Amino acid sequence: MAYIESFFYYIAVVMFMFVVIFGGIVFIYMLLGQLKLFFVKEEISLEIEKNFLFKLIKNRFFKLSIVAYFATFAFFYINESIDYYGSDRAYPQAKSYAIVADTVYFWHSVGVNIKINRGWGEFYRLVNHENKLDIKIQKIQTFLLDKMYQYIPEEDGERDFWYYKYKQLYVAKIRYKPDDVHNPHPRLSNIMDDMYETTDKLFNKPIKDKVFDKQRYIPIAQMAYYLADNMFYYASYEFGNDWKKMFKFMDDKKLFQRAIDYEKLLADVYEKIKTDKEVAKAFDDNPYSLGLFYGGVLNVSNKVITFYTHNGVYPCGTKEMQRHVKYIEDFYNWIFVDKNNSFEKLGSREKGQVKNLFKYVGLTANSHVANYICDISFDYIEITNIPNYKYNLDIIPNYQNDKEFIDDFPTSYYTRYIDITKLLEQKRSQKEENK
Repeated sequence: MAYIESFFYYIAVVMFMFVVIFGGIVFIYMLLGQLKLFFVKEEISLEIEKNFLFKLIKNRFFKLSIVAYFATFAFFYINESIDYYGSDRAYPQAKSYAIVADTVYFWHSVGVNIKINRGWGEFYRLVNHENKLDIKIQKIQTFLLDKMYQYIPEEDGERDFWYYKYKQLYVAKIRYKPDDVHNPHPRLSNIMDDMYETTDKLFNKPIKDKVFDKQRYIPIAQMAYYLADNMFYYASYEFGNDWKKMFKFMDDKKLFQRAIDYEKLLADVYEKIKTDKEVAKAFDDNPYSLGLFYGGVLNVSNKVITFYTHNGVYPCGTKEMQRHVKYIEDFYNWIFVDKNNSFEKLGSREKGQVKNLFKYVGLTANSHVANYICDISFDYIEITNIPNYKYNLDIIPNYQNDKEFIDDFPTSYYTRYIDITKLLEQKRSQKEENK
């Protein structure tokens, strides 16, 4: 019954979008016809308008477009069925509804990516997280998810895999923030809480489907940078700028514990990528997700190390610092050194985005601390590889003395939050103990 019902839902979605597209084309065609009549000064009549419509219907290209439209979605249905109903897949009845939800997701993505310029570098998305069209689409996806959940046990992480794809993926992709994020915003907090919960479930719950069992880390990677980048917006404050928000967040030890736990979870995912060939293959097929993951693990480990240092912990001995340095080296090698890896599969635009991501999350204040305080060399990093590096932070320069370190230390929230003099004293103390 599920297969028949879902098939009719699929036909309904395809036909509905056909009517929308066909109606739009006819409207534009008729509008152009009216403009033509206006300029040639012919008398406008219903008969003339019908002739325009008949000409459109008889147009060979238009007929071929209709055939191509239905052929495309027929092929899509067959291809999805072959994939989802394979012998190594679980819950085929649920996946029959997933084919419909994938189609809705496709049209949703089209709407999200249609941008309307508002001037001054701002634009409006045809479908965004706050308009009525998105709300309608989400209601359809909720309906289809409920249908799918009837066939997937509650304890199986596949539920959360689908929930992320249809409810959270596009939010992470466009890095959505409410219009007003200068104060704690319930909408953003709810989105992030939801993503943390999905991440935890995807990581810890068993998944019967063998394919999704290996792909479960892709959604975690796609959420990583979004969550790490927005952590500070949990902080409550009455006025001020981002610096105050950061301080408020870092000084709330109970609130910050989630960041510490999250850093550990991402470290476990990183280990899985490095040790499990099938998981590594999943990321080879999704290289941009790997770039986002590196951005996320570096961003959150940077925050955790800063938090520890502010609270008197010597950063060089922490596991977080050891991991942070390893992430920088591996991220750099993936982008600039290893030429036969998945980074080369990215388009030029995505390559540029990932390189900039390395600049912003790899060459941070903690990189300079690792270099001078912890005596870790970054000689392998070549300045020529980093796009516009001077615009953000100088490359890690391998300081020779305390004065160089203090004078040239990168300006960031780190220097406002950390006692650099105390950090240097800790370094001298450690040297004395190691003699």
